[in-house]
Amino acid sequence: MTSLSGPNLNRAKIRRLLAAVGSMCDDGPVPEVAEYDWHDPHYFNEDQRNQLAAIMSQVAVLIAEKLCHFFNREYAVAPVSITERFAAEFRNLAELDRSHCLTFGSNAENPCGFLALRPETALKWVTRLLGDSESENEANRTLSALEESLLGDLACGMAETFLTPLRPHHKMHPSQQIVQGQPSIQFELTEAICRIAFEIKEGDSDESDEAAFLLPSHELAPLVKKTAATTSSLSPDEASRILIEHLHRMPVTVTATLASTVFRFAEIMEISCDDVLLLDKTIDGSVELVIDDHTVFRGRPAQSDGQYAVVITESVGGARPERSTSDTAKAKAK
Repeated sequence: MTSLSGPNLNRAKIRRLLAAVGSMCDDGPVPEVAEYDWHDPHYFNEDQRNQLAAIMSQVAVLIAEKLCHFFNREYAVAPVSITERFAAEFRNLAELDRSHCLTFGSNAENPCGFLALRPETALKWVTRLLGDSESENEANRTLSALEESLLGDLACGMAETFLTPLRPHHKMHPSQQIVQGQPSIQFELTEAICRIAFEIKEGDSDESDEAAFLLPSHELAPLVKKTAATTSSLSPDEASRILIEHLHRMPVTVTATLASTVFRFAEIMEISCDDVLLLDKTIDGSVELVIDDHTVFRGRPAQSDGQYAVVITESVGGARPERSTSDTAKAKAK
């Protein structure tokens, strides 16, 4: 290497060095990336959720007609949220424990979803159905048998309306009895549950009520033409074999590292063609084979078929490899 008489960094050299370093970095604008919500199962993509929202807007019109029939008043209904969560998050949820719920499904013994009404909404509606002008302040009080019957009829009508677009794909029907508290539906803890909430307003009133339908996302899949994933019929041994075969076919980059050295900043600027760089290893030193920044084997330089090669002589633990030393491991020289 050319000897240095002292630091010789002029402005042009510093500019070239900074330009070289800067070319390795992308100085373009950093795109805005939404934080990934790990609580969302992401069963539906954005386009499918938009399709589902359009269908629920049509359902909202039918629910408004159903409420008008029961109360003889005008109502405005609109879907306000379509969210997905894993079933485990709905267990022991205080909001659902206080709600009045009506289940629905293909049979009464095995429901797959339910309609949830807040206690204050339930009390307001049964009060109007009974013809009273004002409701009692105790929203969480237990409803009488008559009130439960009236609220059940209303909830059943709303659930029938909600299930209308699903009828060509599922033969679901609502139950005939409404209960307070979260129904005991056997959801898988990792199952994707979709919650569709409707905002309900009477006439021009600023106050609003909410009705929420909860059911597995896969039950709604036919509405957006999403193909439900089929359950794997592979045995654990077959799945393990396929996984091992896949791992065996995965490409792994092996880097052959001969040696390295350290220079001062000023020396880097003085390097030119035909300079000789002294490395930190003797001529008879070994070559290191590196995988993912970890040295796994050592060997000696060689050639094979006109290419650089490395004859593996030992593993990183010091034990000789089982293969013959005549075998060569071709690697990208570094």
